[in-house]
Amino acid sequence: MWDFSTDAEFQEKLDWVSAFVHAEIEPLDLLFPAHDAPYDRDSAVFREVVRPLQEQVKARGLWAAHLPPSLGGMGMGQVQLGLLNEILGRCSWAPMVFGTQAPDSGNAEILAHYATDEQRKEFLEPLLEGRIVSCFAMTEPTGGADPGGFTCTAVREGDEWVINGEKWFSSNARWASFFIVMVITEPENAPYQRHSMLIVPADTPGITIVRNVGIAGWDQPGEGGHAYIRYQDVRVPLENLLGDRGGAFVVAQTRLGGGRIHHAMRTVGMARRALEMMLERAVSRHTQGEILAKKQLVQEMVADSWLELEQFRLLVLQTAWKIDKYHDTHRVRGDIAAVKIAMPTVLKNIASRALQVHGSLGSRTKCRS
Repeated sequence: MWDFSTDAEFQEKLDWVSAFVHAEIEPLDLLFPAHDAPYDRDSAVFREVVRPLQEQVKARGLWAAHLPPSLGGMGMGQVQLGLLNEILGRCSWAPMVFGTQAPDSGNAEILAHYATDEQRKEFLEPLLEGRIVSCFAMTEPTGGADPGGFTCTAVREGDEWVINGEKWFSSNARWASFFIVMVITEPENAPYQRHSMLIVPADTPGITIVRNVGIAGWDQPGEGGHAYIRYQDVRVPLENLLGDRGGAFVVAQTRLGGGRIHHAMRTVGMARRALEMMLERAVSRHTQGEILAKKQLVQEMVADSWLELEQFRLLVLQTAWKIDKYHDTHRVRGDIAAVKIAMPTVLKNIASRALQVHGSLGSRTKCRS
């Protein structure tokens, strides 16, 4: 149980993480912007800079903290993960250094629950070791995120699945070694029993990345990490099925419920960093004979941002506590939905105020979300 205090042993870990992120990882955001491919395992930045930092995290026993000890993680509950992730959310490279980056963290959970022994050896083990990255491909150009409008299919032919269709905003596809793809395999079933999940190696013939899409200042134009993919007669073995035929919704909820709350945890860190930057600017910038912090409107911006952040943080931690209590994200789905709705509004409000307080300097700053 969490009673607004943290036990001394875990607090010591958090203190180390906070100091490590501040001293070793936050500078990477300035030296190597996000579009320099933190997911590219072949880049010199990853080999020479990120790998040594990951080894320090592993030596501390903090690698892939969201996973159970049987898979090399710490077996943390959601509240402890929340306290950790709000530190990691302060900069774009930290989740990668700690082995908790999306979508790999969620994909690892899916594989941990549903993969066969052979699939775990081929896909899960190198993913957990950080040697490869993965892609989750669900959204489509026509249906958006509503599976009821999906059209991408997989038809059984002999001992293979044959995939045809398109996927949109497939995260990290350009660097991924494999995709987890949601496809229609049972078109005659009820709407929520039509889809299945398949593992598709990235080098399978018939996969075409139409273009890589950038999002919200995160990526360079034309070099984004969210791919528009076309599947044309893509063939994978029948055993590449994850879970049951028609069971994709059950598989998806394994990652989406936890994934949404983990994203919210990191968003707390992003919003706090924006607030800190606002405070730094307010006490360092002089105008009209005094510092910005003396201006009533700036004080209002700071106060509103602090209030929104504290309220959102408590909502996230309370939701995490409920997941720990019930061990069932489905039971807490209303709370998770509330967190998901509140998250972009809180981050947008605080980041927008930070930009305004920075004035013309802020207009040149990329706000990552």
